[in-house]
Amino acid sequence: MTSDPTAAFTPPRPLAADDDTAAFDCGRDALNHWFRRHAWRNQELGVSRTTVICDAEAGSIVGYVSLSTAQVERVWLPKAQQRNRPDPLPAILLGQLAVDLRWQGQGIAQSLMFYALTTAVRLSDQVGCFCVLTHPLDDDVRALYAAFGFEDLPFDPARSMAVRIADLVRSGFGAADWACISRLTGFNAA
Repeated sequence: MTSDPTAAFTPPRPLAADDDTAAFDCGRDALNHWFRRHAWRNQELGVSRTTVICDAEAGSIVGYVSLSTAQVERVWLPKAQQRNRPDPLPAILLGQLAVDLRWQGQGIAQSLMFYALTTAVRLSDQVGCFCVLTHPLDDDVRALYAAFGFEDLPFDPARSMAVRIADLVRSGFGAADWACISRLTGFNAA
């Protein structure tokens, strides 16, 4: 491997029917199971879109993220954000994000997060969207999302987290392109 461990990765691309999802192992059974059994079928049905980053040399999947549409019940928001809002509010669901065990700790999760949030902001230019919503599996995952500005929805019994599109735009996500993401994360998509 070269001195830049990310130089051998492909840019993000849609999951393909012939991708080897069975070889992917992130160390979490629920995420592995979803990826192997549901990612492609959901893609075919138009239920969600899964994007992968691969090892450019071997072709194996390094990590993935899935996005779909969702809604947020107004009553789940902090009281100050409930006033004069429709019910429910439109959202983008960041449903799954995982990195293969062989590639963890190299910034792949952060790169996939930047990709997902940039995609959500770009989509919000065309379709109304209040926030990006996610359902973290545990406190470690919650910490990753919190680092990107996600906050707990205080009245949601499922303990969801969300980041408002307006906050992402203020943080610069709307102007980001893949070259900018590469500079911010050190991830080289070339």
